Amino acid sequence: MGISPYLQFNGNCAEAIAFYESAFGIKAEVYKKGDAFITHAELVFGDGYIGLSDTPPEEGNSTFGNGGISISVSLAGVDEVKAVCEKLSAGGQIFQHPEATEWCECFCTLEDKFGVSWSLMRGVDE
Repeated sequence: MGISPYLQFNGNCAEAIAFYESAFGIKAEVYKKGDAFITHAELVFGDGYIGLSDTPPEEGNSTFGNGGISISVSLAGVDEVKAVCEKLSAGGQIFQHPEATEWCECFCTLEDKFGVSWSLMRGVDE
């Protein structure tokens, strides 16, 4: 299991990525939907990373009310992602139900009953 910070942006994720790439002298791995919307990006620092994305327009371009920060947890399997999602979302809200994405085998986003945003995943290369 691994835990990483995740930054969410209201349509200006590409600008933030360019800024962080320049500041740290690294190159992000970026997945895009269309010309501008970034579905997922990673700035890798040694064994860890910071995840970044634009909040999907269908979610009202909000950053989940928490300043655009969420906690990303990489789990051992698809069943574990689904089980943890169900438990964490009790009293909260699921934004993206567990499903395969272009960057991992299973991914979901949710906000728990305390207002904490979570991204849960089972990566394809884990």
